[in-house]
Amino acid sequence: MAITASAVLAQTVLAQTVLAQTAGPQLAPTSPPRLAPELIREAKPPVPPGRDPGGIAVALIGTGIDYTLPHITQRLARDGEGELIGWDLVDRDRKPFDRSKGAAPGEWGGDGTLLASLLIGTPAVRLVPVRVEPRDPIELAHALAFVAQTPARVAALAMGGPSRAHWEPFRQAAQRFKDVLLVVPAADTEPASPAGLGLDNVLAVSPGTARAQAIGFGGATLHVSGAVVAVATAAGAAAELRAREPALDAAALKRRLGEAGGGAKWQAQR
Repeated sequence: MAITASAVLAQTVLAQTVLAQTAGPQLAPTSPPRLAPELIREAKPPVPPGRDPGGIAVALIGTGIDYTLPHITQRLARDGEGELIGWDLVDRDRKPFDRSKGAAPGEWGGDGTLLASLLIGTPAVRLVPVRVEPRDPIELAHALAFVAQTPARVAALAMGGPSRAHWEPFRQAAQRFKDVLLVVPAADTEPASPAGLGLDNVLAVSPGTARAQAIGFGGATLHVSGAVVAVATAAGAAAELRAREPALDAAALKRRLGEAGGGAKWQAQR
């Protein structure tokens, strides 16, 4: 049966309900975070029409992207009707646009469009964008519940948090949805990142020595290094490995990538 964006959302609601029932009251649904009035008034652009590009779906959990840029539009994961397979958990719609316009803090992953551009620099990748409010720990968990209902079995999350407790709901979600490999910054890069959760489906990566060039929000070409490059290129490596060996589960992907060690742009944390 073909995957549709509507079916993914219906399954996500069910997954979030099950997650809340099995993981405890702290994962119960919450009201959406309040946006600043100027952001509420500003309409988001529609997702440009297109077709699914094929390839391995990789989810990007962050503060949104500029999906109007042609190179991004062409690599968005879509259903058979051309609808985006992606979600904005803040606005509750299918338009995960970066309202910060590339100005999100570094601990939240910075410019999400830049990270998306780095991800699709791997030819095997098609993108499943998921926008969250990083300050809402429940929303982070619900983002993973959404990803688990999509074709994506690799997810990039280049952000940290104020404390380990902030990531507890996410840890519970990751334990439930064990078939998704989460690629995150190493603990020495983001001290309160999910790297310290000790899960078999979380791959923590440190930056390598090489810099990268990619397109950010609005189409600006930027030179970048650090955790963002490490997370994006490691997630791309996971996608390539899964394309060659689709039977690998998340734990096996993590083990194989850890054995490989990384490269010039990322290193697996051991």
